[in-house]
Amino acid sequence: MYNSRIGIVSPPYTAKSAGIGVLHLLIHKLREYGFDAYFIPQCIPANVNPVYNTPLFSDVCADIAEIARDWVVLYPEGVYGNPMNARRVVRYLLNKERAFGGAGMGALGSDFLITYSRLFHPTAPVLFYPVIEGELLVRSGRVSPDSPRTVDAFYVGKGSAYGVCPPIPNATAITRGWPETKAKYYDLLETVHTLHSYDWVTSTVLDAILLGCKVRLIGSPGPTGEGDPFREDGELFGLWERSPDDGVPQTKCNARELLLSKTRLLKSRFDARMVELFSQICQMPETPVS
Repeated sequence: MYNSRIGIVSPPYTAKSAGIGVLHLLIHKLREYGFDAYFIPQCIPANVNPVYNTPLFSDVCADIAEIARDWVVLYPEGVYGNPMNARRVVRYLLNKERAFGGAGMGALGSDFLITYSRLFHPTAPVLFYPVIEGELLVRSGRVSPDSPRTVDAFYVGKGSAYGVCPPIPNATAITRGWPETKAKYYDLLETVHTLHSYDWVTSTVLDAILLGCKVRLIGSPGPTGEGDPFREDGELFGLWERSPDDGVPQTKCNARELLLSKTRLLKSRFDARMVELFSQICQMPETPVS
């Protein structure tokens, strides 16, 4: 349907990263709409989500020079420069450029920028998809206000890049590696009363809200405030209030219902927006690579 092949550069799939999940979902969704999209792994093993249709670039092309010459290549914001030497480059900001320091993207003026959230770039077109699927939605539908909530928990995640994140007394630490499986992770969240999160931009916060936890955002929203939940241009604005005790952002009592409603709306808009943007991208002029 579309003439240009699209290579999407991404780390191997993991269920523990929403950003990586979005990149793999994007390949799958593009292929559903007739775009010839492929996964270009940043490292091996090139793990994929078995539910998604994400063929490897090497299934159709072993010639890197051909990819550089003929393909559109999309890089997430954590990739500096143009390692594939592609003549048509897309940058997808799944966080702010230099959110964790470093050299940034090294983007050229001819690169096509997309941002996952308005919080990450002031002018680039937004392509946002709430990665809330399957078992999580089923479990969210079973949440009862009468369910016992016996523990508190805390999550550090990307918060460690912005300052010291001391353990919360009498709270269980959730990490990217523990609990070991999604099912055990959801089991834990179903028993958590309050999740204290040092990471303000993470799917862990959304998971906790959907499973009935109260969430408090502690520490820093990031050096430029990219995690500020009270910014009205944020896709999930409206879920938060200030704690009357210490002023930190905490979820409103109806945050779960609000999030479910926003999720349905945002998902319904994603496909049309994706097709619109990538139809433009496939018409990008080539930029000579020195």
